[in-house]
Amino acid sequence: MYTDEQRRSHIYDLQTFLRRIQRDQGYPNPIAPDGIFGPETAAAVRDFQRQNSLPVTGAADYGTWTAIYQAYRVLLSGDALPESVTFFPSGSAAELKAGDKGPSVFVLQLMLGTALPHFSISAPVPLTGEYDADTVAGVRRAQGVFLLPQTGVTDRATWEALALFHNSFFGRTPLSWLAAEP
Repeated sequence: MYTDEQRRSHIYDLQTFLRRIQRDQGYPNPIAPDGIFGPETAAAVRDFQRQNSLPVTGAADYGTWTAIYQAYRVLLSGDALPESVTFFPSGSAAELKAGDKGPSVFVLQLMLGTALPHFSISAPVPLTGEYDADTVAGVRRAQGVFLLPQTGVTDRATWEALALFHNSFFGRTPLSWLAAEP
């Protein structure tokens, strides 16, 4: 038997997929997942159907659901970091700081990009591979969230806190994205 709770959960998933697609397309007010298939959800489904040459019904039939999910998975694959981020630059006093460059800084910026939207509404840290002023500011915000000294320098404790958060919550939609846009 298909329960109301299961139905709401599936609608919530559909809305989450549509929201991610809308965010990628620059919608000013993407759908806010609530588990209720109302007029906004039907309109989002119709928009998707129009854009993807599907019959425009506003209903999430098998073909539409599959197309929406596939589009969502493609976007997620572009967002994805490795599922387990554990490496840290070697050395006894290893740290990343302003002026550093390289793949470790790039991974740090990616982790900041997945973590910070869960805690604050702020501009994403640009993915430059250079430990610049934006990276310092992002590290300070993360350190504040994790109750670490807000130095802007990524030491092992900061890296491990970010990696643990990323590994624990990878793939979850940031709460600020789920809230209705003002």
